[in-house]
Order: sequence, then structure tokens, then C-alpha cells
Amino acid sequence: MITDRVAKALRRAEEEVSGLIGEAATSADYEMVVRLGNVARKLAALSLELRDGVVVTGTAAKLPSLADPAAITAGVRRLDKTNGRRTSRKEGYPKFERSRDQLVKIGWSKKDRSEYVHKAPRAGLDRVVKRVVELGTGGRMFSTEELLPVRISDGGDELPYYQAYLCLAWLREIGLIEQHGREGYSVVGDDLAGSVNRIWSTTPTSRR
Repeated sequence: MITDRVAKALRRAEEEVSGLIGEAATSADYEMVVRLGNVARKLAALSLELRDGVVVTGTAAKLPSLADPAAITAGVRRLDKTNGRRTSRKEGYPKFERSRDQLVKIGWSKKDRSEYVHKAPRAGLDRVVKRVVELGTGGRMFSTEELLPVRISDGGDELPYYQAYLCLAWLREIGLIEQHGREGYSVVGDDLAGSVNRIWSTTPTSRR
């Protein structure tokens, strides 16, 4: 049946995109992770619509947040082109922890078959949060182009881009911001800074 063939094509496409997402996550290309995650989410929505006849529309669609880097890399699957087998990526990554005044992201490098660690200072996270609040007031969507660069202090040094993306990934992981395809991000809830402080205090402590 045509429906079955289309469903298989969608699954193959989602698998291919998932593989690319894992590669982007391994190299810490968070912007590409987000973009590819939304492609995967749309493919999942099409597959659901085809299977169940449910039309999925809008950013509030009740689908897994595949644009979330943590959700993507934690259980993503890819198609092994050499023999057609599915292989699972390293599960449980990335992980987010805190170490004194630093936000810690622990990822898994497929290439090196080992963990890697990225860190961002709490001061940098606070500045990212401040910029997000300024740009996202009243439910306004904002882009990374508007957000970056972020300065650690007024007139101070710029926060490295990878650290800013790390902070955004954590905010997405804990559900305080939402990504809307290429349109940008929006704030979830009314007290972003207060929520960050509360969640920070319960974030696992790292020994790294």
C-alpha cells in the first residue's frame, strides 16, 4: 500500500536525521542540533498523522521535544548504512550538573568513545538568563542572533558562544524556554530567574 511505503520513507528519513543530530551533538554544534531536532519532530508529526489520522499543528503539539539536545542524545537511534542494522547511541547523555559556580554538561563522544565535559560559569548563565528575560518579555520570540553575544558583566568579556549554547540547552532541558523552529525561542512561565535559582539548588553536584 502507498500508505505503508510513505510510512517507511518517513521512518528512514527520521533515522537519517537522528544520526546527523547525534553527530552535531558530539561536536557541540547546538544550533544545528536544534534545527535538525525540529526537522525530526516534524517528521514524527507526519508519521503520527499518517498512522492515526491525527493532524498535528502548532508548537504546542504534544510530541516529544526532539529539539531538546538532551532528549535527542539520550536515546537517539541511527541507521547503520553498512549493514542496515539499528544501533543505539550511548544512553544517558548529555547530563547536566553543577560544580560550585559552574554549570557542567557531560556528553558522550562517539568518535573518541569517551565522555567530554563542557562548563559555563554561573555568572555567564545568569547573564544569559537576564538577556532571555529582556528579549522574551510579553511572550515575544527571540533568536540566537539577537541573544548573542552575551557579556559576562556590563562592559566585560563576551561569554564564549559554546557556553551560551550550553546555557540555552540547560534552560531547554529544564523546560524554562521553548524553541520554535527557525523563528526562535520563547520563555515558559513568568519568573525565569526565580525558577533558575530554585532548579539550580536541586541540580546534582558534580565532582569534575
